Amino acid sequence: MKNKLRQALLENRPTLGVWIQIAQPVSAEILGRLGFDWAAVDLEHGVIDLESLANIFGALEGFGCVPVARLPWCDPVWIKRSLDAGARAVIVPMVNSAEQARLAVAEAKYPPQGRRGYGFCRANRYGLDFGPPAEELNDEVAVIVQIEHKDAIANLDAILTVPGVDGAFVGPYDLSGSYGRSGDFDTPEMEAALGAILDACRRHSKAAGIYVADPGEQFIRRNLAAGYSFLALGADTVFLAAAARQALDTAKRCLPA
Repeated sequence: MKNKLRQALLENRPTLGVWIQIAQPVSAEILGRLGFDWAAVDLEHGVIDLESLANIFGALEGFGCVPVARLPWCDPVWIKRSLDAGARAVIVPMVNSAEQARLAVAEAKYPPQGRRGYGFCRANRYGLDFGPPAEELNDEVAVIVQIEHKDAIANLDAILTVPGVDGAFVGPYDLSGSYGRSGDFDTPEMEAALGAILDACRRHSKAAGIYVADPGEQFIRRNLAAGYSFLALGADTVFLAAAARQALDTAKRCLPA
């Protein structure tokens, strides 16, 4: 089955995704049913383990929602095991150099393009779907590097020209933190960094993505207009908190004085 997310990245078409931090398939079932294009399971922050990851991916399958793993680090073991669990794309955090980008691609792709190992696993139905050519399998895996530190800004051209890198995803909180102002996105340093990322993505025909913590209309329109096409619209935990807060505030206003 063609990876519609990777095709959209290569064609720089907008896709709308969501972050999953709740380690239960029910969250994935709800978000998948709503029609998100992709869902990234957050393995970097939170308590989701590999077994939960596989169960969440299973819950997404029936809805055409592409399963994505946001890895804890640029680590060969995590890349291999997440893909074997069924991830169709990996978001690799803290990629600050071309060397790190090459490592990510090498571990995500089968030889000769990379060095991912073969084995019976969930991704190939435990051997029942084992056997497509390596080139075909490699075409179905998207590798997205996360740009979230000032050290990466000086190396953008080198990172984005690594063969096999399909896009760059901005981690705005960590990026701002690397300039000493966590959560402040309006500093001159952040504005210059974000502009540099978008310019580099345009130069190298790579999709640019960003996490939209507050997925209100003005922020979505602003990011699309800026040139981001790979949007993560909040997280299951964020949606739960916002809806619960709204319900509780409404109920409190209804209580007798």
